[in-house]
Amino acid sequence: MKLYSFSLTPNNRKVEAFIRHYDLPVEIHSMPFKDKENQTPAYRAINPLGKAPALVDGDFKLWESNAILTYLATVFPETHALPTDPQGRADVDRWLHWQSFHFTHAVIAHKDNPEKAAKDIQPHLDLLEGQLEGREFLCGELSVADFAIVPYAIARLGKNVDYSGHPNVVAWFDRVTHLKGFVATDPSLSLPASA
Repeated sequence: MKLYSFSLTPNNRKVEAFIRHYDLPVEIHSMPFKDKENQTPAYRAINPLGKAPALVDGDFKLWESNAILTYLATVFPETHALPTDPQGRADVDRWLHWQSFHFTHAVIAHKDNPEKAAKDIQPHLDLLEGQLEGREFLCGELSVADFAIVPYAIARLGKNVDYSGHPNVVAWFDRVTHLKGFVATDPSLSLPASA
């Protein structure tokens, strides 16, 4: 199994952190932007959009970071990162979809209109704050949802968000960013090109 990744972006970091946290037997192939490997015909055969991350497992090719997370958690059930009961799975899926559309857009909006974005993100932070009340992780136990959401909050634009007034959220960020996989993918560390 091989992951093609741009290590410093949130979508790539979430998958790399998951792999490294659980020591999964997945080769991580880092594609530097300057090499433009993602624009080659060989890579476009893996992901026609030329984006990363992408996972190759035998003849199976998968792109979209949250789909990769849930696939890895399914293939490696010993991670216990994806509930198997219908309601537990639906709960995690809800947060994955929320991250993909609502939270990501609210964070990215800080690039263009920080003042409006600061107001618009508050309901999302309030939602997280309530969900995390009495919980260490978003869905109770550590899951792919935690790996999916936190990279956006700690990325460059996420650091522009004012999280004060949301102590449960801040404590959650701290717990997740101290997990082995997030420490191993800290961009300030010198990591090998592939693991």
